[in-house]
This record gives sequence, structure tokens and C-alpha cells, in this order.
Amino acid sequence: MADKKLIFCGNSPAYLKEELTKESNESNGATAFRIPSLVNAGGTLVAVADKASSGDDWGFIELAVRTSEDGGKTWSDIKTIATPPARETTPGTTSSAFFIDPCMSVAANGDIVMLVTFFPECKGIHDRNMLDKKKIAYASFDGKNRQVIYDRDGNYYMVLEDGTVIDAAKKKTPYKVTDWKGSLEKDGEYVGNIYLNGEKGREHSGETTFGAPLKAPKRSYIFALKSTDKGATWSEPKDITADLLSPEDGVFLAVAPGSGLTLKSGRIIMPAYSFKGTAAIYSDDNGETWNRLKQALYTGNIDEWCAIEGPDKIYSFGRARKYGKTPVAVSDNGIIWSKAKAEGVKAPKCQKSALMLGDKILISHPSGKKREKGVISVGTFVYDKKQNVKGIKWSKEDIIINDGFFAYSCLAPIDSNTVGVLYEDEPSSHIVFETFKIS
Repeated sequence: MADKKLIFCGNSPAYLKEELTKESNESNGATAFRIPSLVNAGGTLVAVADKASSGDDWGFIELAVRTSEDGGKTWSDIKTIATPPARETTPGTTSSAFFIDPCMSVAANGDIVMLVTFFPECKGIHDRNMLDKKKIAYASFDGKNRQVIYDRDGNYYMVLEDGTVIDAAKKKTPYKVTDWKGSLEKDGEYVGNIYLNGEKGREHSGETTFGAPLKAPKRSYIFALKSTDKGATWSEPKDITADLLSPEDGVFLAVAPGSGLTLKSGRIIMPAYSFKGTAAIYSDDNGETWNRLKQALYTGNIDEWCAIEGPDKIYSFGRARKYGKTPVAVSDNGIIWSKAKAEGVKAPKCQKSALMLGDKILISHPSGKKREKGVISVGTFVYDKKQNVKGIKWSKEDIIINDGFFAYSCLAPIDSNTVGVLYEDEPSSHIVFETFKIS
């Protein structure tokens, strides 16, 4: 086991024990952090987390990255890779759009692809009354799904591919959306942001702005980012919600955080979930385009889930509704899934991370009845006489990560018998990395 490395550390005693905030510095720090995502991209470890203005699941939340080229011994300085539009960025603000819950996977061509949930200014699912349940977010025009935005009277408009805004009569308006952040211009003059509240603000400084006269519905969106240089630089976020959303999802379809799965075939499977059930989002072109099988919208699992590719099928592991055995669903192709059965690993209601390392199945999770006692459970496939898989046998002895608080985590391979785990060892703002040998 390597020494524990502190990767992301909050600097505010409002969200982290004061003695721990002293470990925050220019290389690892900001006001608050949550939600780790970790991949190994050709020997470079890439760690991403929510970089937040508070310990809440809303407000001003950016995405931050650090990388390591020596298996986690040393790490690059923290870098912000995506910033949402905001009216305010101060600690504890609610006047901002926000990113939340990054999920990464390494494509077959070596690119890192990331999906992340995005909300306009609101409190996300923590105040559902703020969400626009009666407004559609996308509509078909010229054979493609276009973003729909609304004026204060409820009249709708559509945003074309070049940002041009047309009205309900399909006539061009003087408005244009000029970037992924939702900046709106009228006759070439900036008039606000479609993802923020209010009609106008006192100033537009570049860091903060104000609401536009036309607005996107308040609901969850899914954005995609990509890095072609092992996490050093990233593309601008791209809204892919229109290709994934179904009316049955309602106002919430979101990414399950941690890591996705790239199959031997090259297909990337990213976990998502809604109030109706879990969903598999997939790409067959290294993350350029994304799909979801509309004939089978939901997988058989529960809540935030993760998956591994076994010798015969793809196995997904869900988040239990209360302390107990883990929901497990299987699939032949990562698109259509069996109904989940509770079996194997016991855990409280919390996200897990799963990984295949050689012939071992590894799952990191809290093992206590609360979010505590972090472990890596180790499983192996069991075969019948014809060498068909008949189940998973879990070791009676877990690998102990820690004895204290343990919440969200993410696993990544280091080498053939070493795994790295990035995890929260405090309720907020303290995310650490360790490696473990798997015998």
C-alpha cells in the first residue's frame, strides 16, 4: 500500500474540519470538493472532481483535474477545466448554473471521454419545485432535435445548429446563442445567459453575468468533454442531451459519477439514471456521438451504478436503497439488461466503483451501515464443467481502505496487480488517493 496522497482539499472550515483545511494549498485547493472520477490513460492517472463554492449539491460548481505520470506518487497542480455561467461565484451562492458528478472512460483510441450532469440556476433535484416540469427542452426541426428556450410569457423558440433562434412560426429572430454556456445576443449585442435567472444584471465581467430574456428549461442536461492528451487539455463541454432524452425521463436524466466502461469491442458505456430507472448511454465512435436505445430506455439496475466486462457478459452493480446486498444486472451488449438481483457485496446507500483487474472483480464501497469503513471487495467468476460462468464468488476477506468515513470512490488500474482508489474520506472537501496490491 502506498502512502495516502491528498488530491483535492477544501480551504473553508464551513465545509471541512479546520485542522484539515491547513493541508489545502495552491496545488490541491479550493473552497470545497466532492465526487471523484479517476482513469488511467496510457500510464497517466487523471483525477477529476467537482470544485464547488460550498458543500451543497448546487451553486457555483466547476470541474477540476489533476494528473500523475508516476502511478500516483506525484501529481500536477490543480487545473479548472469547465466553468458554468454564474450570476455569483461566492461561497454558498445559489445564483449559478452548475456541473455535478463527472464520469470518465478511456476510449479505444486513447482519448479520455467525460460525461457530466449540468443544471441551469436552481438547486437541482434538491428542490424539484424549481424544475420546469411542463416545458420541453428539445423539439424536432429539419430532422434534428433542437434546444427549446422560452420567453417570460411562455412562448417557445428553437436554437438552430449555428445558434440562430427561430420562433414558433419557424421565423428567424434577432436572437442568437453564441456558445455552449448559453450566452445570448440580440442584433449582435449581449443580452444575458439562457441558463441564469433574472432579466438583467448590474454588469457582465466575464466571470459573472446575468439572465437572458429567453431561458432554457430548468432541468438536468448531460454534457460531454474530451481530452486527447491524457488530461492536459480538454474540449469545451458539448450538450448531448437531445440524443439521449426521452419524455418518460421527465426533468431528470443524469450521469452516475465515477467511471464508465470501454468494452473490448470499443463501445463505451456510461451509466446514467432518472427518477424512472437507470439508463445505459453508449458510443461506438470513441465518444464523438452518443446513443440510447429508445426501445429499452431503462436498464435493470438501481440509482448510481457501475459496470465491468466479464468473460461472458457485462455485469453492473447498483446502489442499494438501504444497507444490504448489491443489486446486480447483466447484459450481452451493454444496452439491454436483465432485471437486477440483490446479491454479493453488502453496502449502505452509496455509490460504488467496479473494475476488472486480471481475473479479479474489484468493488470499492463503504462496508458499514453508514458511510464508513471503506473496503475493496474481491470477487472471481465461478465456472461449471463446461467452462460456462455460473456466478461470482466473493472473498470473505475484503481489502481494508480505511476505518473512518468513506463515501464516493473511483478505481483505476495501476499495473497487473495494483489498483488505485480515489475516495472521499470526509463528508466534503477531502479527496485522497491510495494504491493497493491485489494478490
